[in-house]
Amino acid sequence: MSNATLLLVEDDPLQRRLIKGNLEGEGFAIFDVGTGKEALKTARDYPIDVAVVDYKLGEESGLDVIQDLLQQNPLITPIMVTAFGNVETAVEAMKKGAYDYIVKPIDFEKFLLVIHRALERQKLRQEVRVLRHSLEERFSAKNFVFASSRMEEVTRLISKAARSEATVLISGETGTGKDLVAKSIHFSSRRKDGPYLAVNIPSLPETLIESELFGAEKGAFTGAHERRIGKFEAASGGTLFLDEIGDLPLQLQVKLLRFLQEREFYRLGSSKPLQSDVRILAATNRDLEDMVKAGTFRQDLYYRLNVIRIHVPRLSKRREDIPPLADHFIRKYGELEGKNITGISSEALRLLLGYSFPGNIRELENIIERAVVFSEGTEITSGDLPLFLHDAQDDGELDADQSLPHKVRLLESREIKKALRTNGGIKSRAARALGITERVLSYKIKIYGLDIKPDSI
Repeated sequence: MSNATLLLVEDDPLQRRLIKGNLEGEGFAIFDVGTGKEALKTARDYPIDVAVVDYKLGEESGLDVIQDLLQQNPLITPIMVTAFGNVETAVEAMKKGAYDYIVKPIDFEKFLLVIHRALERQKLRQEVRVLRHSLEERFSAKNFVFASSRMEEVTRLISKAARSEATVLISGETGTGKDLVAKSIHFSSRRKDGPYLAVNIPSLPETLIESELFGAEKGAFTGAHERRIGKFEAASGGTLFLDEIGDLPLQLQVKLLRFLQEREFYRLGSSKPLQSDVRILAATNRDLEDMVKAGTFRQDLYYRLNVIRIHVPRLSKRREDIPPLADHFIRKYGELEGKNITGISSEALRLLLGYSFPGNIRELENIIERAVVFSEGTEITSGDLPLFLHDAQDDGELDADQSLPHKVRLLESREIKKALRTNGGIKSRAARALGITERVLSYKIKIYGLDIKPDSI
């Protein structure tokens, strides 16, 4: 802390010299001035951590100087020095933005304690600022890794949603990155300086969902020994992300609908309505329209949530995103593992492109992380990838969008390969296992282009 820079604003030259000498003796770098104008110029020209400002500066008010300093640089932590040690002065100073105040004559030991606390606060605020900037950069839509037109449309919708206050419904399979979409909307919106809270509804016991979301009064249920603040209240001024909204029980769907319509909610065990300035983002991997038809999801709530709809397509529908995503994860886990891995071989990339990725991006990330751990070279090779990728490449993966003849071809190829592998490549035995003649087997091997060399099975 001794490297910290302090600005001393005191119009009495003797007092200024005395305070400056004592602070410099503690190792602080001190800029001392006598007027508010000089204080603003100094704070503009030099990086000031803490400003120590006298309450009376001739005809000027130190309170106004503090306000002007904070307007110029909100990261400065001001301390007021005053000869008027009363509550009104202290309250007024705090309202203007002062962190604390010291009463003249100054007790230098107490003064140092206040300064050190102020510097701790300053350090914390800077760390929070850096972290928030990092989160904004990380979750900005511009940092989405993709090459497909489908994801270009997703980022366009994220940008539009970020400029709005409307509710957003994010749909897509598990592992497609719906949570990343929600974070990108928040950190690109006007609410980015407010809290971002996420609730995964299926992870909560049904009996605790209401208190988790809306809060509960002391004694509202067994074990409620004190008042509990819910996520709706805690996220005020920011964004609340409700993940897997399709799992929300019907009785709580009514309460969520009430909040979206009237911006009001009730803590469990209370009849007093509360309000919260929070934006709702919701996500689901289920078909809410089918649930509405089945009566398991309220139609009016569905319409309230579905103001802006963003659908994140599964990875198998945007295979052109696999190479840039793989490269991104290689860099990420290469750094974490301390390995200099520069890329991926064409054979390994071919295996990835030939796989259907039922687990979507999350599965791709896990595969690359494993490959980085196993890799001994400067690039990921096919040998670093799990065996099931090789099998999927050989046998093919059935996809719901493939034609029936193509599915039959893949299924027959898979079973023939398995029979040949089980029987050591001997066609007569493989044919008996499959229940067909060796001649039919040879024909299918030929038309399907199957390689039956022993090292390939």
